[in-house]
Amino acid sequence: MKKVFYAFALLAVVATAFTGCKKDDDNKEDKVVKRMTHFIVYWDGVADDTKCDDFTITYNADGKIAAVTRPDRSWTFTYEGKKITAAYVKEGEAKDPYVFTLGDNGYVSTYTDTWGDVRNCKYDKDGHLTQVDKAGEVKSNLVWENGNLVKFSRFENGAEEYKIQSFKEDKNLGNVFPDCDDKAGIDRWMFEVGLFGKASVNLLDEAQWENSDKSATQAYEKDAEGFVTKVDKVYNEKHEFVGYKWEDVK
Repeated sequence: MKKVFYAFALLAVVATAFTGCKKDDDNKEDKVVKRMTHFIVYWDGVADDTKCDDFTITYNADGKIAAVTRPDRSWTFTYEGKKITAAYVKEGEAKDPYVFTLGDNGYVSTYTDTWGDVRNCKYDKDGHLTQVDKAGEVKSNLVWENGNLVKFSRFENGAEEYKIQSFKEDKNLGNVFPDCDDKAGIDRWMFEVGLFGKASVNLLDEAQWENSDKSATQAYEKDAEGFVTKVDKVYNEKHEFVGYKWEDVK
């Protein structure tokens, strides 16, 4: 599996999915507020800029996400009440857009992808994603404890299997998503830009599918303020790197 997308978000203030900022309730004073401008997924265990998916996030004058772009494709956002449409262009060709409907908590309640498939999302009272279904069929259940995603499921041949996760003591200041639910059929970047609820409050340490004897571990590099700039994921002796770039929120 080459791609594992993590990342986006901000520390402190504001708290809707599309303002470009997220809230960290554990920090009361002297907040450093940043927003992500890039997250970069490197392939094949080499931090080589010719072998990567480089996602760039831009913002409008209101601080909401204006666009998410890669060299070969883009998603451009327009807002109409609780409806958000992301115009999708791939390799110069316009595709059917992605359409998101926000719930009262500010996160996506219903999502229609470019192929017309519809997913519905449930959350707990704290804004954590707890279930995703596709046309009424459950695709994943998610379990949270103390603000962290301790396990989430996938379905293989009709059987539900959970990935079990543990966490470091380090706070997840940038609200990055190394532990988001990648088995629910939702593009990873959509978690990273905050559409599908809050991230874990601590940084992911180790994750393992319950029927596997192999686990993945994460090591982090951070900037001076504690925002993650690099994750080194090691699985089955192979490394996968993700890089992050941030800018100060004025």
